[in-house]
Amino acid sequence: MGDIAFATSMNSSSLIGFFNSFGLNEKVVHVLGSKRQFAVDAWRKLSGSDQLPEAINQILSPHYFPNPEERSRQVQQLQRCLKLDGYDITDDGYRVYIAARSGSAATSVLEHLKAHGQRLNHENVLSRIRIIDREAEVSPADAIGSAKELIEAVCKDIIERSGRTFDRKASPAALVKEALKVLNLAPEDIPERSRGVDAVRATLNSLANIAHQMDELRGLYGSGHGKPSSSRGLLPRHARLAVGSAGSLCLFLIETFEAQSTGTTE
Repeated sequence: MGDIAFATSMNSSSLIGFFNSFGLNEKVVHVLGSKRQFAVDAWRKLSGSDQLPEAINQILSPHYFPNPEERSRQVQQLQRCLKLDGYDITDDGYRVYIAARSGSAATSVLEHLKAHGQRLNHENVLSRIRIIDREAEVSPADAIGSAKELIEAVCKDIIERSGRTFDRKASPAALVKEALKVLNLAPEDIPERSRGVDAVRATLNSLANIAHQMDELRGLYGSGHGKPSSSRGLLPRHARLAVGSAGSLCLFLIETFEAQSTGTTE
């Protein structure tokens, strides 16, 4: 990363200003003894900071590397280094997205959901999984927002495929409740004589609560709302918790719907 920062040809004061914009508090001087060594030390200080992914994204932006070929070469160089640490880079030509291969993208829940989405040609589900794959490690806010939208997409699809309609202004929790009704899994649908009826009903109620809490998280920390400068975001581990909960709920709903549609009980 030190070489990439050096390759931008920023002068000493601009290089110091760049890193200070991400939380460092280095004294601004006009001439550094070694710009490369300063950059190496600055990246080391940013290590572990939630500012690091955006700093990497900006240093590799077309602003600093207007030549597409040179920018691509720098991205590929970083990709080779990050692979050794278990990370992948996705590059759209303007932004780079860094994700841990052992993170949310590799969870069995999302992999199963992706398989269902591909089989059903459900682009709404697939697009949100792609965003979660890409953003859970580097932008938890976007991942949380997409997790909430994933719940909505799955519930709406189940309701529509069952020949029913849904309120387009319905909350995620209301959509889950309606999807459960479609699947004959609303708490009130469970017969009193069923074994463990109270536990079953409590579990079903908690599914709608997952959607409600996801909506709350999205409003407080996720994407889609303006935040004051004092606002502090969540960390990747929080995004993984949110994504895992939303993914488990969606997978349960989809697999139940498919089992009922095919007449299987597995």
